[in-house]
This record gives sequence, C-alpha cells and structure tokens, in this order.
Amino acid sequence: MADKIPTHEEFRAMGLGRFIVDRSTHPSYYASSWPIAGSGMNTLGVNLRYRIPHLNYNSVLVVVISNHWQENGWWRLQNMLRFTEQNGFTVALEEVDDMSIMPPDAIGIMRACAAMLALDGGFEWCFMLDTDVLVEEDTLVRLMVHDRPIVYPMAVVLPGKDRFPGGALSSPRLMEGVGLQPVTWATMSAMLFNTKVFNCLDAYAWHGHDYHFAQNLAHFGHRVYVDTNTVVHLNRGPARHPVKRWDELWSSLKTAFESRQNDDRLRGPPPNFDPVFDEGTVTGDGVYWAVDNWKRLGVKGPMQGRNGEEPDGKNTG
Repeated sequence: MADKIPTHEEFRAMGLGRFIVDRSTHPSYYASSWPIAGSGMNTLGVNLRYRIPHLNYNSVLVVVISNHWQENGWWRLQNMLRFTEQNGFTVALEEVDDMSIMPPDAIGIMRACAAMLALDGGFEWCFMLDTDVLVEEDTLVRLMVHDRPIVYPMAVVLPGKDRFPGGALSSPRLMEGVGLQPVTWATMSAMLFNTKVFNCLDAYAWHGHDYHFAQNLAHFGHRVYVDTNTVVHLNRGPARHPVKRWDELWSSLKTAFESRQNDDRLRGPPPNFDPVFDEGTVTGDGVYWAVDNWKRLGVKGPMQGRNGEEPDGKNTG
C-alpha cells in the first residue's frame, strides 16, 4: 500500500511549507498554457497524469497502404473511423499513393512516407493498415486504450483464403484471447504506433519483411506487442513470393499489376445497406462514406488541394 501523502498543514508542521506551490507568484511556479485541439484529452482517463503536453492528445492518422481495396475492406474502415470519432478521438485518413513499378516493390517506402506524414502532421498516433485487412468498428479504440508505443491487432486469415495454409503470422505463434503478448515479429498488416517511435527509424527500416522491421525496432529498444483480444481478419493470405516457382511468381505479379492499373476500387457500402435507416451515405458513383465530413477534402486528398485544384492553383476537375 502506498504511503499517505501529507496534507498542507502536516507539511507546514514539518517545516516544509515553503515548498507548497500555492500561488502563481511562488518561486517554483512555472506557467504552462497550451491550446488543446480536439477532444482527445477527454479520452486519456488516468493516463493523463503521466503524459507530456501535446497539442492534440490521442489524435491518430489512419494510413492505408495504397487504395487497392479488397472485398469488404473499405466500408469496414469507414465504420471504424466513425466509431473512433464518436468515442472522442481526433481521426484523419490518408491513402498512400502506390508508387510501385512491380507490386509490391514500393511498400517499404510507402510505409516510410506514411510515418513521416503522421509525424510531420503533428499526430500523436499512426495506424497503418493494408487493403486486405477487415477491421471491426472498435479495432482502433481497443488498441489505443493500451497506450503502448507499438501494438498490433492479431491478424487471422479467413478460412479458405490462404494459398499457403499453416504459415506463421508471428513468432511465437499466438492464440486468440490471451491479452497483450510480446512477440519477436508479427505480420505488418495492421500496426498502431506512437509517432515518437518514428524519430528513431530511417526510411530503410521499413524495407524487407516483418522480421527485418522488428529487428530495426529492437535495435532502438522497442518491442512489438500483439493484442490477441483484438482480432482483424485478412481476406487473403500473405503473398509469400519467395516460395513460388519462377513462372508462378511472374504470373501473379502480372495479374496484380494489371488489376492495380485498370480495376475500379472497391468502395461500396456494407451488404444490405439501407440508405434510409442506416448511418452513412452512398455517392452517385457508389462510394460509401460513414460520416459525410470525411469527404471534406474530396476524393483526391489534401495533397491535391481543395475543390479539385492543384497546389499551384490549376483546376483538375
């Protein structure tokens, strides 16, 4: 049991009254007045007592690596964003431009750019996820509550969707429902970071496979934790290109390349969505938005400027 903290009267009786900061003119009083944006401070609870000041507590940039959505991914993300906002967190969304020549050769630099964007944008957290991840509406809130520098949800491939069943998605292998577990590495399909972690990583840290990234984190004293109570499903298994035959490898890369170049993106609403009674809207081109103001910068995103204009003022509409 912790010792009882003496009262002001007891401090004074001990001759320590001069150390009680009871006025703004006290020698030990230092002003600290920050303009707090958003409502994130209200989500901290008891964690506030050990936090250093921040302009936007519990703000999170959700970054999707490319826009090549797999089935049921987009609407699930939208519902998660809405739920997270409703719970008092400040949330932003950015899909990273896919700069790959051959898929997936640029994933490393895309993740590095996502990290820089979150850090430079002043966010406290960054949630990265791939386009084949099926989140639940409370996924992000459940991860944020841990207040850990790095925490992943537990990724589970949907039955029948893994061409190489039995392959590990973490080391050690994990079971569902056993709480927060430290791992040597885990699949990078979905990851929550405190953005201060990015201060110690250069762009090359994001290249290579899951173990290489975890090794870079470990070099700076960071460990990956997986929340086995927070499960996200993957609607396809890992590509595992190194185990494919040469002709199979190039065939799969060709299929992925052509799909990325030509296919409309899967941004439809949830199954059986009712525009009258359900939350959210569907635009004329069939895109589902859980909250209307998520369209506030348009489909092209903030890097394209507002109202369809390029940063130099040229209209792109």
